[in-house]
Amino acid sequence: MSLRDRGTIKWTSMMLPEHVQILKDMWEEDKLEKAPELDEQALEELNTAIMTAFENQQEIHLHMYHNGSFHEYHGFVQKLLPQQRAIKLITMDNSTYTIQIASIIQIS
Repeated sequence: MSLRDRGTIKWTSMMLPEHVQILKDMWEEDKLEKAPELDEQALEELNTAIMTAFENQQEIHLHMYHNGSFHEYHGFVQKLLPQQRAIKLITMDNSTYTIQIASIIQIS
């Protein structure tokens, strides 16, 4: 027996298809990155940066977390959507995105 044993993979041929699917789902979940948690001060800084960028029509770089992965957007805050807790961002190629404020982890 080697140190690079295949673990549960070698037993999948003797498992029910439902069990194999559960194992595959678990392996996929392990690949997902975890969402960082922001404290109150960081959230306040994000809100201030969003308001400043909106008022001065400055370009911003948003780093956000969505569905287990990180994304980055560059553009201008076109509209604030307080009831939806979101912003409408327009990028340089005139694409428009509605981004939830809770998913933003960093603004530069």
